Amino acid sequence: MPDRFLGLRLGDYVTEERIGRGAMAVVYRAYQPSVQRHIALKIIKLDMGLGEDDDFRRRFAQEAELIAALEHIHILPVFDYGIAEGEVAYIAMRLLSGGTLGDMLKDGPLPLDRAADILTQVARGLSYAHRHNIIHRDLKPTNILFDNSGNAYLSDFGLAKVLAMPDMTRPGHLVGTPAYVPPEALRGEPMDHRADIYSLGILAYEMLTGRVPFEAQSGNLLSLIRMHLEDEPPPMQQFNPAIPPEVEAVVMRALRKNPQQRYDDAEQMANALNAALGRQYTTGNHPALQLSRTMVRALKPAGRPARSVFVLSMAALVLLLGLIVFAATRGPSNLNALSQPTLLAGVTGTHEDVTPNTAEVELAKARLGQGGLIAFIACSMDSVFQVTRAREFGDFAAAYGLEYHAYDSAGDAYRQFAVIEQARVDGAKAFILCPLDTHGLQPTLESLHDANMPIVFITLFESGHGLILDSGNYEIGLKMGRLVGEILRDEHGGDGNVLILNYPGFEASELRTEGIRAGITEIAPDATFVGERQGFTRESGYSAVRGALDDGLELDVIATIDDAGAFGAIDALQEAGIAPDEVAIVSANGEPLALEYIRDGFYLRGTVAVDRAEGSAIAFDAIVRMLAGATLPETIVFSAGELYTRENLPTP
Repeated sequence: MPDRFLGLRLGDYVTEERIGRGAMAVVYRAYQPSVQRHIALKIIKLDMGLGEDDDFRRRFAQEAELIAALEHIHILPVFDYGIAEGEVAYIAMRLLSGGTLGDMLKDGPLPLDRAADILTQVARGLSYAHRHNIIHRDLKPTNILFDNSGNAYLSDFGLAKVLAMPDMTRPGHLVGTPAYVPPEALRGEPMDHRADIYSLGILAYEMLTGRVPFEAQSGNLLSLIRMHLEDEPPPMQQFNPAIPPEVEAVVMRALRKNPQQRYDDAEQMANALNAALGRQYTTGNHPALQLSRTMVRALKPAGRPARSVFVLSMAALVLLLGLIVFAATRGPSNLNALSQPTLLAGVTGTHEDVTPNTAEVELAKARLGQGGLIAFIACSMDSVFQVTRAREFGDFAAAYGLEYHAYDSAGDAYRQFAVIEQARVDGAKAFILCPLDTHGLQPTLESLHDANMPIVFITLFESGHGLILDSGNYEIGLKMGRLVGEILRDEHGGDGNVLILNYPGFEASELRTEGIRAGITEIAPDATFVGERQGFTRESGYSAVRGALDDGLELDVIATIDDAGAFGAIDALQEAGIAPDEVAIVSANGEPLALEYIRDGFYLRGTVAVDRAEGSAIAFDAIVRMLAGATLPETIVFSAGELYTRENLPTP
């Protein structure tokens, strides 16, 4: 039968291909001509006359607007919604290509760590929604989607509630999918966020055992309802003996019939599950080098002794004279010395363009004031590169007499939001930032911008709210790719399998990846690219390669966008018993450990040395000039460094 929705235009969207079907809706890949992008369009056929009902339209718009306002790294973004011709409702969402949890579970139970990773990501999205007073109400495997790097996204938030209006809580009216519905919903009682905890427990049970705890006998829905209301779930070890008792205890608590006996928060459940597995709360189980509180405070310049009133008065006079000289030498536009800096959109400059003079340093001090500081928000502190950069910033701050503090995001985009807010509480008035999330971070950046807090991004990041550093990422990738091509040509006849570890969605990563592919194709055009996976920290690099090996991929060369990802890849290869001469790794950053591995012939064959010291100096000088209210180029470029192999390693 022809699909009458194919080729249909709904609002600003034209359907192209049906990609999914559920009980309530059909999902299409659709094209949005106004912004030239593909999206996922969920189309829901409404009951006769419902789409014309003004009360329904109002409540649909209210609920859909609440859902669209959810902005979290593990919640599928909703772009738009509407009702067309009174007979269908539609919701436009981000298009993902990694399938659903339902697809994943067709092959049976998941490894413990992978299940914990997914549950942790889902729990974080749920907790965020619950804090905004939104309950999912229909958690199930097909509502958990994945991008091509394996990150989980919750979809269809509140959709069951929207379509069940106006009388969704009356007894006998079932909202949700029977295998995952909590007992209170079956009893017709009002539901709160703990209803989602029960459904999350069902998902955890299914991920770890390969089956749901309660299954209808011969399709008998009444028997399924009775089991949810009365029966205890079968022991999980009955279906998967590898499940530790501590893990089973976490899942069983989530499945209590009484909501008050469950976890009160989804992240609390995820935390308990990770603790039961002996893992840190961040996804992945690989240890990371982190700055302790003592180490971070050691990066701050020593406190200055109290000065007399005379000395303070003289300092104020010197500052005033400096401001006058600065205004006279820089022109009328700088008379408002503590104004917001001006970034020249589309203009690219060099280090010389951001080097502050003495007067600008004094202006930066005035801008920070008493108790103010410059915050460095690191992506992670799991490598010598990052820790050394944090220390370099501390040295620059001490030389300029400015207060400074380093913060560790631990490779976790969700944690980064909290870290930035903590920095603001600590008195941060300017930020040097290594961003982890292209979409979810935007509201935070807008808040910093509205508060007149300058931002320097230490990587390419198009946000419109800060100065950007560009380390020649395409050239770095091209050098890496050419070395990979030479390895394939000389050792595999030009026809080998290449896995690329990167950070999808970030321009710097995409440019490096583009360069890697171009360099490989130039030297070894017959190479086979077996995939791209997220792997920019030691944890994610380990998880990416472990996942690739679990999927049965045969690897000849791994190209990682940085050394931290390479170290994680090495850990996974060692764990799998793969010898250093079986898989070659090429990376970037030029960390001391990477150079040592290259020298020893230990997996790593080459690394492109990024000039970290120059990048650190540029970033700190730029933030000082921005604090002074100066005019700067929007982007500062510094050159890609040298490619180090065993033949040209620097002297230890």
